Formats: sequence, structure tokens, C-alpha cells
Amino acid sequence: MRLPWVLRDPSLRIVLFLSALAGLISGLVVPFISLIARDRGASYALIGLMASGFLISQAVLQFPAGALSDRIGRAVPIAAGLVVEGLATAAFAFTTTPELFVLLRLAQGVGLALIYPSARALIVDLTPPERRGQAFAAWWAALNGGWLLGPALGGLLAGLIGKPPLFVIGGVGEVALGAVVVATIGQLSAGRPRPRLAGERVPYRALLAAPLVAAFILAIGFEFPVGIFTGIWSVYLADLGASEFELGISFTTFSVTNLLFLPLGGRLADRVPRWRRLLVLSLALGVIVTGYALPSVPAILILGAIEGAILGLLSPSVDAYLASVSDPRVQGRVQGAYTTAGMAGAATSALFSSVLYEAGRPVPFLTGGTTLVVLATVAVGLIRRAERAGGTPLRPVEPLGALVTESADPGTDRAGDDPVAPSGT
Repeated sequence: MRLPWVLRDPSLRIVLFLSALAGLISGLVVPFISLIARDRGASYALIGLMASGFLISQAVLQFPAGALSDRIGRAVPIAAGLVVEGLATAAFAFTTTPELFVLLRLAQGVGLALIYPSARALIVDLTPPERRGQAFAAWWAALNGGWLLGPALGGLLAGLIGKPPLFVIGGVGEVALGAVVVATIGQLSAGRPRPRLAGERVPYRALLAAPLVAAFILAIGFEFPVGIFTGIWSVYLADLGASEFELGISFTTFSVTNLLFLPLGGRLADRVPRWRRLLVLSLALGVIVTGYALPSVPAILILGAIEGAILGLLSPSVDAYLASVSDPRVQGRVQGAYTTAGMAGAATSALFSSVLYEAGRPVPFLTGGTTLVVLATVAVGLIRRAERAGGTPLRPVEPLGALVTESADPGTDRAGDDPVAPSGT
């Protein structure tokens, strides 16, 4: 049986394998970050500050980290981010002062800020335009495949060995993975031509073009509920009486359906126009976020599964749209700006998540769902206009192979033998 296109490409195979490992290792501890802090005396306000610090550090650093990767390559920022995040994760096991948890969460955010825009830009670097929806779907599937096992396995291990040893295992694993990234992705990028700016420089103000602004608004809308979840999710489920295993499963149910629906989402993502699909799925996602206010653990697990399916269909289309309106010479900068916008939304909601929670358990979820719906409606209106205009926000450029490069070898065409044709759906 013939392998899917994303698995026939050797470069993508390496990236997807490492992404799955990253999801598995980080997923071990994510459900227990707020709980270990609360167990050691952190107040709800301090837990909210932890979540906000984690997201603020990403909001501040993701844009410069993405721009840096345009200059020095993708491998070094990804590896450095894994090491920083791993050291901070391991330190959770030895920290007893509640205020220090805020600094450790801040350090974890610094690590993720180095990783995320560079990894997204790497996917764009390695794939032709007509395949990027499928490539992003495969990348998300790899991450969530790791998350499928990570939180559930972490829940079991926490019951067997306790939370502190679990954080040590996760931290050491991330540091080791950073070394693997240097040895693999670093070598992968070494022989690949990297485009340099030919002619005029791409101005930073080009990021304010309407098609890109639409994607940034959408990122804020999607990440606003994530900030709330980051701040109170574990505490909310614990207050509803969920066991540690159920807490882990709450992440896994999302990952299972997300993994199942991502292949279809990837196929749909390469079909244009995308705006109708983005609108319907975004509104459905807002309804699910609001539904988490139901005080029932089984109902929440079901809603998590539905949310995973919706995002499996939605995320690749958003990523493919963003890549389609971006100049390939500054892909790291664009991805950094996109993730910065999302983290700004998440950081804002995380800062107030504990206040909203103290006002009433349903309040954070009603706020998050409503905000998502409003911002998504505005963003999709701009995307609709951009797709009807058919243009890109940055100055048109030649294909990557025609740009000035550091190597005379233009590389090989990876489009495959069955390109996805645009559709009117």
C-alpha cells in the first residue's frame, strides 16, 4: 500500500516524528502544572498569574524568535526552546515557594516562544503551496498523537510515582529531545538552500495588510479561550470531582477526535475559497467553549471530543490560508506575528481567568465562547474580501527556487504526482 504523501517525504517524516515525541513528553505534565502549584500553597490568583506569565512571555518573544529563525535557520531556536522548557519543567519538582512557580511558568513560555514559530515556518519551508494544508494537518496530527498518550500516561504515572518525579521525567525528556533536534533538523537544513532578500526588503508594515490582519484577529479569537483553559481547567475539573485519571483523559478525548479528523481537514484546507468553512467551524467552536460551563465531567469529556473534531477540520485551513498570503522570504516573521497575536489574546484571558472563575464557574466559558464568535465573525469577513480579491498582502515574489540562495542547487520539486486542485466549496 502506498504511503500518504507527507510520509513519503523524508524531511517531513523526521519533523513529524520529532513533533510526536514533543507532544508525548510535554503532555505528561501539562494537566498537573496548576495542581502541583496549588498543592504547595499557590492561591487561585497566583495560579492565574502563572498562566498569564506563561502566555505573556510567548506573546513578547514569538515575533522576534520567528524573525530570528529567518536569519539563522529553524533548528537552533527549536532546540534551545526545548532545553529551556525542559529545565523549567524539571524544576517544578523541587520548588516549594509558590511565587517561584510563576517564574518557572514564565521560563516555559520562553522555551515555547522559541519553538513554535520556527516549527510552523519549517513546515512551510518543506512543502509546496498546494500541499501545505495536508502538511499542517500531518504536523498537528503528530503533536496530538503525542498528546493522545501523554496526558493519559501522565495521569497513570502521577498515581503511581507522584507528581514531582513525573516533572523530572518530562523535563529530562525535553532536554534530550533538544539534542536530537540539533542532530537531525540541523543536518536537514544544512544542505537546503535558504532564500535571502532579493532587491527591496520586505517592510514590517506589510504585516498590517488586511489579509494578514484577518488571520491575526482569528488567532486572538481562537487563543482567548485557551488562556482561560490554561488558567483554570485543571482546578475546574478537580472542583467538579474529577479524578487525576479523568483529568488526563480530558486532554486525551480531545486528541483522539482531533487526530481522526485532521486528515480530512488537511484535504479540505487546500481547497479554496476557505471563508465559508472557516465561518461555520469557528461558530461551532464558540458554542462548544460555552458548553463547558455544564457542571458535568462526562458531558465535558464529550464536548472535548467534539472540540477536537472541529479543530481537526479547522486548523489546517487557517494555517494554509496564512501561508497563502505570506511572503516566503519572511515566513518566520509572519508566523511569529500570527502566534504573537494568539498569545496576546490568551495572555489577556489567562490574567483574568481566576477572577472570572471566582465570579462563577460558568462565567469564564461564557466569556471565552462569546469572544471567539465575535472575533471570528470579523476576521472571516476580511478573509472573504481577501479571497474574492485574489491577491496577497506582500509584494509578489518569484518561487523559492528562483530567489537568490546560498546554494546553487535549487533542490527538488516535492509537489508529488497528484496535486490538489482548487475547489469552489
